[in-house]
Amino acid sequence: MKQIKITRKTVIKIALLSFSVFILIGMSIHFFGFRVAIRFNPEMAKQMGGVISRKEMDDLELIYQQKIQTFQTQIPIIESKILTLKNLKDQFAELSIPTSAKD
Repeated sequence: MKQIKITRKTVIKIALLSFSVFILIGMSIHFFGFRVAIRFNPEMAKQMGGVISRKEMDDLELIYQQKIQTFQTQIPIIESKILTLKNLKDQFAELSIPTSAKD
């Protein structure tokens, strides 16, 4: 018969050891589970981790390039509207100043 003394030091060692073992098991399950999911069910991996394929990335880049082109074509129109509004603001400011204050 062997006696095991339960002290604070042994309890802390057992707790740290079990905590470390559970963390390592969890990390390995996560890592290997994710790799298996990518290999056998890419849709599930996509939903879990945001993984996208190269084709989907190219499609997104093409869509973004098209949006940039539409924005670049709208820039001169917006600049002309801003200039028109600035001119109108200046005209209204001119009208709002009394003639006695202009002199």
